This record gives sequence, C-alpha cells and structure tokens, in this order.
Amino acid sequence: MISLTKLKGKKVIWIGDINVDQNKINDLDYRKLDSTLKSFNMVQIIQNYTRVAKRGNKFTHSTIDVILTNCYSEFNSSEVLQEQIGDHYAIQCELEFKVEKPPSFEKVAIHDYSTNNIKAFQTYLANLDFTPLFQSSNVDSACLILEENLNKYHDHFFPIKTVKKHEKFIY
Repeated sequence: MISLTKLKGKKVIWIGDINVDQNKINDLDYRKLDSTLKSFNMVQIIQNYTRVAKRGNKFTHSTIDVILTNCYSEFNSSEVLQEQIGDHYAIQCELEFKVEKPPSFEKVAIHDYSTNNIKAFQTYLANLDFTPLFQSSNVDSACLILEENLNKYHDHFFPIKTVKKHEKFIY
C-alpha cells in the first residue's frame, strides 16, 4: 500500500477498480474511503455506473471503476464508455496539461579525438621517416613542410564530426 503521506503536495490521479461502490454512500467502506480522499483533497470524478452484473433474475449497477484525483481542475472531461471489458465498462479521462519541449541542442563541429584515432595517429608518427626534414638546410622550409604534413594527417586521423553542444564542455 502506498503511504498517503507521500502524496501531500503532489498531483495524483488513481484509475482503477476499487471494489467500493460509489453509489452506496451509507456503506462503511465508502465512508472510510471518502474520508481518506477528503483528507488529501481528492475527489472521485466518475459519475455513471461502471459495472452491470446479473445476480439471479436481477441486474445490479455499481460504480466501482473510478478516477480519483486531487487535480480535478486539470481535467477536460471524464466518462464511462460503452465498451465493456468483462462485466465492467471502460472509463476515460482527458487532461489539460502541457508537455514542455526540450530545448533544441546547438550543434558544433569538432575533431574526433577518440582513443582509436589517437592510437592510429601515434602509430603513423612512430613509423614516419623524418630524415628529409633533418637534412634540410632551410629551417623555414622544413617547418613549413612539417606543419603542412601534420595538418594533413591530423585532418585524416581526426575527422570532423558534429555533436550536440553541452554546457559542461568547452569546444
């Protein structure tokens, strides 16, 4: 059983078969339920019969399928449907509420520095022959060649990917 004290201050909707006929207002079970519901500002909103059963030659009518709530003002409608499930009629309610759309994420383009890409780049650099650069007599020319090759292979091993921007990360 749910601890009713946990419901204080929360919007609650209970839907189901409670086996306490809402038409028998003098019945002890009804009065106990009604008292409990009132203490939590809850109401039962189904007003028509939800179950018709034949007992001998007689038909009994009861309202034991209910919608209990403490946020009645947010209901657009509630009703008993003509569709039966066993010997019970189906019930439905329509609520008025808004579902907030999550904020759309800004996308950013970044290089893919995954572990596999880093390892592949390291392997490539470990096997690269730098001898021609070391033998160059022009330092500026050697630096330019090195920079061009590093940029070229950086872009090759760390391709651009698009990701959702997150406030906790620096791009």
